[in-house]
Amino acid sequence: MRRFNDSDFNKHYVYLDETNTPLLLPCLFARYTQLSGVRIDFEVRLNSDTKLKEEVFFENEIGADAGYKITNHLGRFLEWVSEYEDSSLVTLPTHTALPNEVINEYINEYLIGECESSEFVANQAVNSLTAYYDWLFYFFKVRKKKVGIKSSFRETARNNNKGDLAVKYLLPQTRQLFYRNAESLLEEIVLRNGGELGCRTKENQGFLLNAYKANQKYHSGLLTLFELYETNSEQLEFKYTLPSIYTKYGRERVLYIPRELLSKMKEYYEIERPKSDSNHLLVSSAPNSFGQCISKAYGSDTFRKIRDKLKRKIQVEPEFYVNVQEITSGSKYHHLRHSFGTDFFYESCEGANKKYETITTTSSVYIETARRLGHKVDSRHAGEVTKRYIHSCGLRERLLREVVNNG
Repeated sequence: MRRFNDSDFNKHYVYLDETNTPLLLPCLFARYTQLSGVRIDFEVRLNSDTKLKEEVFFENEIGADAGYKITNHLGRFLEWVSEYEDSSLVTLPTHTALPNEVINEYINEYLIGECESSEFVANQAVNSLTAYYDWLFYFFKVRKKKVGIKSSFRETARNNNKGDLAVKYLLPQTRQLFYRNAESLLEEIVLRNGGELGCRTKENQGFLLNAYKANQKYHSGLLTLFELYETNSEQLEFKYTLPSIYTKYGRERVLYIPRELLSKMKEYYEIERPKSDSNHLLVSSAPNSFGQCISKAYGSDTFRKIRDKLKRKIQVEPEFYVNVQEITSGSKYHHLRHSFGTDFFYESCEGANKKYETITTTSSVYIETARRLGHKVDSRHAGEVTKRYIHSCGLRERLLREVVNNG
């Protein structure tokens, strides 16, 4: 999918699918918004006849700048939908019928959590998608959507405003501190999956017990890996293929599970895991979802809880944490994944005897890092991934020096 603001002919944003066919409804919306200079709004009014409250929709004039921003943010959302691809239900042709949960996943998990967008940017996206789906409701009777920033992500969005105050890289010893403060094996495994495998919070749902078949090929489940763990005492890594339905880009992703982490998974399965017929390794013990696969937000929720717990501990007994990296309210689960990627990139550069500043998108170090993280190497934004790791490598070195000096 691609988009461009056609200021010469159409005078509005144009959105095209992979075959360069215009996306009809988004293009009509852009034409309506940018050329007419209006949007659909609604408010609750008191009906003077019935004396009952009712929702009233009406056209509201907006400026050219507002129209551009609305249609620009819509384009970003459509790009996200086009790359979602982990479900036949979340596609460009079906985007008008997406449930609230998926639309709000874009606002919260993706924009705020993964892209680390500020509260201002997130509010603009909410405004844009609200305008679009209200327009669909008004003219095409598409079910009205409720779009917004979740309360659990509001603080994160505000901390994203602060830029450098939210450090994206967590030192190995900082990650270990998080693992040690987990309140269960389940929590520890989910955190380690982020810090040692580079998993996104949603990808924690993709650890399956039994073998599965995809694209005419069988892939081992964790029960098979547990057997290999017992029979191959010298094996340090175990290959596991994450099913495409649980990954961001709808493509299989290979993980290399360290022996210690697999040991904890095995221990969890044998001792702590609730009795369940679920094929997922990681299942909930909460009363309302007992035995069901953990939610895709479980990693983020767990990280947030332990982060706040550590902040309280450090505040009460600062003398015990003198040589610990500062933990801020801006720290989030995705930083575990980012830290894994940074370490892998940095250590791969050292192994290849190359300076990390010299690495390009065509180098084997970059390609392998992207592969380990499940990035789309062929994406038009692929170069930005390398820049993030180059920046974080410098941050990694600075943080290590600060911890050593403080100690």
